Amino acid sequence: MPSRAAQVTDVPGVEDALATGDPRRCARAIAEILRSGADRREVARTAGLAAARHFDVGLPPPHALLALSAALDLAPASEPPELPIVQACALAASEWRPGTLSATAQTVSGDELHLGLSFRSAVRAMDSHEADGIFSGLLREGEERRLAGDVLFEVCEADVAGQGHKLTLAVGAWRLARALGWSRGPVLLRPVVHLAAGATQDLAEFAAVLREVGRARMDFDLAARNVAPIDAVAQNTFDIALRVGPDRLVADVIHGLKRGRSGSGYADLLAATASQQLIGNPAALEPALFCLAARFVLGFSRTPTHLQALLLAARIVAQVVEGSVPAPARIADADGGLRDLAEAIRGGDGRGAAGLALGLVDADHAEALAGRLVREAVREDAHADGGHRLLYASWAAEFARIVPGPALASLAALLARTPTSRSVAGVL
Repeated sequence: MPSRAAQVTDVPGVEDALATGDPRRCARAIAEILRSGADRREVARTAGLAAARHFDVGLPPPHALLALSAALDLAPASEPPELPIVQACALAASEWRPGTLSATAQTVSGDELHLGLSFRSAVRAMDSHEADGIFSGLLREGEERRLAGDVLFEVCEADVAGQGHKLTLAVGAWRLARALGWSRGPVLLRPVVHLAAGATQDLAEFAAVLREVGRARMDFDLAARNVAPIDAVAQNTFDIALRVGPDRLVADVIHGLKRGRSGSGYADLLAATASQQLIGNPAALEPALFCLAARFVLGFSRTPTHLQALLLAARIVAQVVEGSVPAPARIADADGGLRDLAEAIRGGDGRGAAGLALGLVDADHAEALAGRLVREAVREDAHADGGHRLLYASWAAEFARIVPGPALASLAALLARTPTSRSVAGVL
């Protein structure tokens, strides 16, 4: 019986469009393919597999896989829904490299736990091909494997080289493979494995976290069962520690975990803090993405060691200089507020856009606001900013269901600060 991988058929013309290396030319070709009736999910699959095969290992990494994952999330709220896919493909074209990412000659099979340990060792030894062969053995075609995700996220969350890009890419690529039903999962995840093992490694922050864990005699197995919420006392000590610095904030989070407060609660708090920092400081974008990626990891698995991602996120957040946050604008009506928001974004007024977003949230218009911001984000050329608007729009809109104010205000500020470029939107 043929494997499920053999049944995946590339959409004709998609890889040729990416291989032009010209975002506008690619966008026109992809738009025509979609107009001819091609399914946008299958277009995204073909583009993702092509981008993965031509991935250039380095920091910061190419962002096409992240953009394609975000595009599938954003399509239902976009006008037209094909536009995010076209944008992500145009970005893939701008990143295109003729060379291919070499695959391992052999998939390693065996006991899952043993493979997991061997994978960690191969990554730390920076043996990309060995890590690739082992990781391929951990995956199964058409099935999400939690153990594979656990070990992949574990090695990526500990390594903050390139501003934490490794974990961000791992989560984005995993979400893409999940959205595509895990057809050709090893191909889509191969770039993450090669980046984890083949690029510069920076474990200094992780070592600092481990020192704090050892000093506090932290029991991860016990803390993983915590259910207590983040109350006012925990919020207050967190805010004080944040102003002191990374070591103090890590120690505060550990203290809270030891007192029974939940890891998911701290994940939300750290992501909200990073989003709020992004409102006033453009340099907070990568830390915000890292925190949102860490939040995904904690929701993905109950493996106790993933609490380390929280502590690394705390160190990263505490190193960001926070700019001032505007007061929420007074909103007389939703339509007027949304028009003013669009004008602020087009005018490059990040502070004004954030204030209007906060005001719209306070006036209970968060859902309409999220939809407008998504539509604004997908109109902008993804290749002009490395796909960051697409990715942050996807993750921030998702997080806005939990913490709408900081998530949507930071997205509004990001859109306003990024120069307008809409050459791709005109092809649809």
